[in-house]
Amino acid sequence: MDATRRRLGDRRGRARFEIVGQLWGALESVEPLHLHNLSRGGALIESRLPLQPESIHRLRFAYGGQVSDLQARVRHVTPLSTASLYDRFLVGVEFISVPTDALTQIDRLVAANLDSRDRAGEGQ
Repeated sequence: MDATRRRLGDRRGRARFEIVGQLWGALESVEPLHLHNLSRGGALIESRLPLQPESIHRLRFAYGGQVSDLQARVRHVTPLSTASLYDRFLVGVEFISVPTDALTQIDRLVAANLDSRDRAGEGQ
């Protein structure tokens, strides 16, 4: 058994360090997300990944030629029932760190969406 461990790269013979507390790492998944709804407080997005509730992620928000990074906490994840081959999930996120310029862009996007709905309603 010792020969098997050595052959498989057993590292227990070398110094290892225990991490106490949190150690930040990065797992980046570049995926265009389908945005279902948006507000200053959060968003409902569609994703291929079933993100872990209460986990914190960095999201990149791009609108009107500006790009901002925000932090968001996953609040809920709901599987979508679709006929496609790929699983999809609705992920509700709460924004926890939003730069002022991103809030301005979110306000503009929401206002533009409301204006277009009002104009569409006038034609009925």
